[in-house]
Amino acid sequence: MIVNYQAIDRTGALVNDNLVVEDASQAYGQLTRNGLIPVRITAQKSKPICQAQGGSGLFSRWGFSRVPRKDRARRKELPFFTEQMAILLETGTPVAASLSALERQLTDPHWRLLVSQLKKKVLEGGSLASAVAAHPKVFDPIYSSMIAAGEASGTLSTILNRLAQLSRQSDRLRHKVISAMIYPALLTSIAFTVMGVLIFFVLPRFAVIFEEMSVNLPGTTKALLTISRLVRSHILVTILSSAMVVAGIIIFLRSQRGRRFVARNVLKLPIFGSLVSSIHNARICRLIGLLIESSVPLLEALELTCSSVKHYMYAELLKKIHQSVLNGQSMHEVMSESKLVPASITQMIHTAEENAQVGRVMTLLADHLDDRNETQIGTLTSIMEPVILIFMGIIIGMVAISLVLPLFDLSRISA
Repeated sequence: MIVNYQAIDRTGALVNDNLVVEDASQAYGQLTRNGLIPVRITAQKSKPICQAQGGSGLFSRWGFSRVPRKDRARRKELPFFTEQMAILLETGTPVAASLSALERQLTDPHWRLLVSQLKKKVLEGGSLASAVAAHPKVFDPIYSSMIAAGEASGTLSTILNRLAQLSRQSDRLRHKVISAMIYPALLTSIAFTVMGVLIFFVLPRFAVIFEEMSVNLPGTTKALLTISRLVRSHILVTILSSAMVVAGIIIFLRSQRGRRFVARNVLKLPIFGSLVSSIHNARICRLIGLLIESSVPLLEALELTCSSVKHYMYAELLKKIHQSVLNGQSMHEVMSESKLVPASITQMIHTAEENAQVGRVMTLLADHLDDRNETQIGTLTSIMEPVILIFMGIIIGMVAISLVLPLFDLSRISA
């Protein structure tokens, strides 16, 4: 059969042509092997047999339901891209040729299209920094600024290695936090499931038994049976009320006021507050240190770091530091007035400023804080697991005791 196709080539241009193939699967495979990204494949004089934009047809069943778009490139692939670029540049490969090699390696169609666009800009005479700056959803301002500094100083491969290290460090910490939350979340889900089974299945049966036996019930047992009866008899109201409460909480947390409320109060929590503060301090030190070591001026480094910090209290602190440095003051003077930065960090930054070693010292501080944070996260995880198990055991135990006590009274009366 003859098929017409639209595809994107390695320069980002749209190609229209036809092929003689047996089916759509063979057409897709042949185009991919030729370095093209299929957009639309149609049999001549028939309706489309597979279309990247559509929701029906063979493409949607194969998982290729969308046209590749550079703005859909996932940041998860950024460390791989950065590391590979650093390796290629270290071997003396020009930037455009490195991008071409990477384009062939990448399997994600969105990233292939993005790299194709970067290569096109570089071949047109633009810098890599200007090319990546045109895609802020993937490459943040810190990334593009460090690339620009690397191109200006002729140390692009070194800068890319530092960026890859930053990405790896961020990913490692994020995975550590996610892993720490999985087990508590699983136990909490199990606890809610158990409570649901008790309320909807176990307690109603015991209620019938106690009613038939006319047993004098303790207060805790009466409370449990009353809760079970109310929830079951007003199930719709319970679901709607719960949904409204959850929706209200989500809306509040997504609002600026809600985010600020959480950010402010999280820092006041025992143990967790100091950990959150330490994580933010480590990130700030890491970013400022890397930017200064990459020959980015201090004022610009502070500006870029401020734009990447999501905690509003730390963002305001960085704005204050930026203004003070602009007025001729040193960083440690403003930091010493804030409770967000420990005195030990302030003192080390003071020493670094006196010795003109701010970048190196802040990077070392970040390494130290990240190591300590990872250890603390591991410790908290090991503590939380038995605490949650004990808490679940207490709740389920209280329910079990409340149900068993009337049975003991019944057996004593019978005796």
